[in-house]
Amino acid sequence: MPNKSEHFFHHAATVSFFTAFSRVMGLLRDMACAATFGGGMVWDAFSFAFRVPNLFRRLFGEGALSVASLPVLTEYLETRRRAEAIRVIRTLGTAMLLVLFACLLLGMTFFILLPFITDMTERWRLTFALSAVLLPYMIFVCLSALAGAVLHSRRHFLVPAASPVILNICWIVAVIVVAPLVSENMHEQIFVVAAGIIVAGIIQLAMHLYTLHRAGITYRPVIDLKHPALRRIFMAMAPIALGMAAFQVNALLDGVIAISFAAPEGRETFTFFGRVISYPMQPGANSALYFADRLMQFPLGIFGISIATAIFPVLSAHASKKDWNSFSRTFTDGLGAVIFIAIPAGVGLVLIGRPAIELLFERGAFTSRMTFRTYVVLIAHSAGLWAYCGRHLLERAFYACDDQLTPVKIAIVTIVLNLCLNLTLIWFFAEAGLALATATSAAVQFALLYIWIAEKNTSPAKGRLPATLVKTLIASAFMGGACFAVLHYLPQEVMGNPTAGAGLRVAGAALAGVSVYFLACKFLKTKELKIVCETFFNKKSS
Repeated sequence: MPNKSEHFFHHAATVSFFTAFSRVMGLLRDMACAATFGGGMVWDAFSFAFRVPNLFRRLFGEGALSVASLPVLTEYLETRRRAEAIRVIRTLGTAMLLVLFACLLLGMTFFILLPFITDMTERWRLTFALSAVLLPYMIFVCLSALAGAVLHSRRHFLVPAASPVILNICWIVAVIVVAPLVSENMHEQIFVVAAGIIVAGIIQLAMHLYTLHRAGITYRPVIDLKHPALRRIFMAMAPIALGMAAFQVNALLDGVIAISFAAPEGRETFTFFGRVISYPMQPGANSALYFADRLMQFPLGIFGISIATAIFPVLSAHASKKDWNSFSRTFTDGLGAVIFIAIPAGVGLVLIGRPAIELLFERGAFTSRMTFRTYVVLIAHSAGLWAYCGRHLLERAFYACDDQLTPVKIAIVTIVLNLCLNLTLIWFFAEAGLALATATSAAVQFALLYIWIAEKNTSPAKGRLPATLVKTLIASAFMGGACFAVLHYLPQEVMGNPTAGAGLRVAGAALAGVSVYFLACKFLKTKELKIVCETFFNKKSS
């Protein structure tokens, strides 16, 4: 029987395939939303409101819950009686449901009552109203994450990876089909989209529960708050939630600042302690952050998070056996693959970002000015893509070693750093300053995590990482030159059609860049080329 520790990349390939499909559907969804809502106040409000259930998803859902519960669930399912393991699952599900309902009650009270007792601007009233509608989604997505953690413990990655596709399908139907039938008013259409997301959450949860039922695991409420497994999971989950939610907290802060410091319609200045100050941003700042993030999430989700998700059970298994040599080799393989993919992906986003935004979003209510603003934000985010991808793997390496406190301490530092940089850089770079602050804090987080984990990673295998980094940078430089040449010589328009021209330039530059990068890596004999080819393309590189 094959050694499971040698094949975590095959699970990563499964996750990556469905993540890629979901990202494609997500791009289609965002294209429809950009054309319908553009980059004004309505989409600013919605994109912030949608971050709220996403924050809970990271706090209680697929991030922290999966990481904290997977080792415990694996232990019970593989070493205890099946009835005992199922009782743990039911107990955990009931406890999570109670916590989520309490959060929902508090959140709904906050979002519904606060606009009535305070003097809010119109954009914040819309934001709070959409947040109240979208908040119940957190229950469905978090419970789906719990079910996904159970499936992951059984080495089943298909359904959890395919679940986001359901969200995108429901979202697209809501925007393209249902919303125009309900109303022509943009403010009313956006609530239809929010309702479509709730429907998607219900379907996602039903899909996970059905898969568990077929595996012989059914849910019934069990209240046993003193169960030792439950206590272990929640004790581990609390610090993990804070550590893994750092990026989401930073994104939420970005949204608050983007909305609060954007000039209201008809006003360009505000008064602060008697001084008249110009607003650092214009309406649409939060929308630019959202659409740039969607492009950046494509390589992050397909490769960075997929590798981290698939590698975690393997690292946990090595750590539980105290097999630190195997742990180090697996960790080095994973981080090497992240370096191999994330650095050229960031370079590629910078080079083809603008024509890609023109191709995907610039139509309807999405103007050329919004394209430029989104592209500038994307450049800032791309500078930190390697850190966004790498820190997911680094955090899971700590959790596999049963060290939850170190990532928490580092996360707190980066959240404070990000806030300080946000409030400083917006005055120089507008909304791009928010993205630059996030990228900088992510790089600091990556560096601190790596310094700590490197002390435990004593395998000789880690010595190849500097070589991988140098080879990747060299190959990325050749790739960048190829992309730049293609973009320079291909026409802006095809038969007078700028959209066709953008499509040709994006496709041509991407094809040339990927080809040159892989050829350069083959010439440089980069080990990660073989791993990636065998994993994601099921093909030998030589």
